[in-house]
Amino acid sequence: MDNMNNLENATAHYCGQCKRKLPLDAFYFNKRRQCFDRYCKDCRKERSRIYYQKKEDTQYVNERTNYPVITRTEDPEKRTELILHAMQVVRASVLQKCKKQREEEAMRE
Repeated sequence: MDNMNNLENATAHYCGQCKRKLPLDAFYFNKRRQCFDRYCKDCRKERSRIYYQKKEDTQYVNERTNYPVITRTEDPEKRTELILHAMQVVRASVLQKCKKQREEEAMRE
């Protein structure tokens, strides 16, 4: 409750990155925590942009496929074989799920 009174009385806030004193409308408000962000909107946007750029860069480095990608397979016969196998796997999975649902319904009755 004391935190809410402080928010109501505050008119400005210091940014944790650029160290400028700015009005509260220059900060995002976190509804879950009921407080303003540590960083102003400009600094938060910059930090988020840098974070996601780093995340994208590492994502492609770590991305290794241990399975053949159907759309990247050049050989038409191999591609057809992979598609048919994928369809069989999906069909078996659907049948197994239906069987499990029927068993659960039978247990309820």
